[in-house]
Amino acid sequence: MRGASLLAYCVCETPREPPPAEIRGVDGQPVYLIDDDGLCVVVSPLPQPAGAGAPDVSRILAFEKVVEVFHRARAVLPFRFGCVLEDEMRAREALRARRGEYQAFLRRLNGCVEMGVRLLLPWKDRAPSGDGPGPHSAADGAAPAGTSPGIRYLHARRARYQEEERLALEEEEDETVERCRTAFTGLYVDFRSELSRIRGPGASEGDHAASRGRDGAEPGVRMASLVFLVKRDREEAFRKVFRVLSRKEGMKVLLSGPWPPYNFVTGEAGEK
Repeated sequence: MRGASLLAYCVCETPREPPPAEIRGVDGQPVYLIDDDGLCVVVSPLPQPAGAGAPDVSRILAFEKVVEVFHRARAVLPFRFGCVLEDEMRAREALRARRGEYQAFLRRLNGCVEMGVRLLLPWKDRAPSGDGPGPHSAADGAAPAGTSPGIRYLHARRARYQEEERLALEEEEDETVERCRTAFTGLYVDFRSELSRIRGPGASEGDHAASRGRDGAEPGVRMASLVFLVKRDREEAFRKVFRVLSRKEGMKVLLSGPWPPYNFVTGEAGEK
């Protein structure tokens, strides 16, 4: 076990008691702690590190279950699925090298949970910006065969900016998102938002939330995801405000959580 590659789940302060023996990680592997002076990383052996990042639903669910077990009793700094450590020695070196950074994150996240509010907004198609198709445009959105790499690059950039413009919130939608965020004033310590298009029934919005259920929304719907970092003792008050909000808004409003604070950990801190 000590020489094997390791799948990392989260960093936390070292618990006084070892994790329950019945906790199993990805692929049914045993979960254990690597401690360095009161700070630890939660890991499980990874016999085949080359396949660590395969986003199989059952593996993601097993990964999240381990993180949630530790999050119930303490602040955790969760990693994204697929974070692999070479061995125990490298894990301890990482804990020592980034101790100050990890401790700062844990202090910030202490006593907090992540709550998500999703607003399903009707999709409104918009005409692309500009003066219409250029001489090197194609009806299917791809540059015609035989064009130069430079033309293909410019064509791709234009398509990207047109899609970003189509995804931009209209004024009315932006006001709806802001109204919903404002409703929770005083009940959260941090906030994130994201807009995505649901392209078909059962489509997910990605990342860790993808394994937690499907909205079953019809095609042609945009979803605004509002994610709040909430103190545990404010969770019930947050839920009460949501219930009032869901009655007032004339659209589908969904609540999820509490979850570990995946969306409030920067990419660098959540990787090694």
